[in-house]
Amino acid sequence: MRKMRLAVIGLVVSLLTVGSVYAQEQNAGKPDAGKAREGIYKELNLTPEQQQKLEANRKAQREKMSELRTGMMAKEKEMQQAVISSSRTSVEQLANEIKGLQAQLIDQRVNGIFAVKEILTPEQFAKLNQIMEKRKEQMKGRFQDLRQQHRGAAAGPENK
Repeated sequence: MRKMRLAVIGLVVSLLTVGSVYAQEQNAGKPDAGKAREGIYKELNLTPEQQQKLEANRKAQREKMSELRTGMMAKEKEMQQAVISSSRTSVEQLANEIKGLQAQLIDQRVNGIFAVKEILTPEQFAKLNQIMEKRKEQMKGRFQDLRQQHRGAAAGPENK
């Protein structure tokens, strides 16, 4: 049972990477996020109607995810205070509420992915998956480069 649960979680996590183009808030304020999205839209050869639907989906996803994250952060702060001043039962209740919010976040991401899948043709969705895998590998490389740079800086000038 535990292995099945881990397999399902693994599947959900891999599916979540597809929705990241549409739902990640960390790109919302960056000027390149819009250009990157436009590039993907162009590469997928989307119709204006598909672009409009994807933008509406992305906006709805971002708002709902933000709302859930805000609620989760508030509950986490509340739980930190409860650990100090309340009973174990109170903390466990808050922990269960946080778990519920985390489950809602995952559900929302999965719903967003399937909404995208309904908007795109099967070919476009497959192409989007390829694009996302490529970006994931590029990000992995960037993080490795940053880690190496950090290790080099931590070693000091005498070890360079």
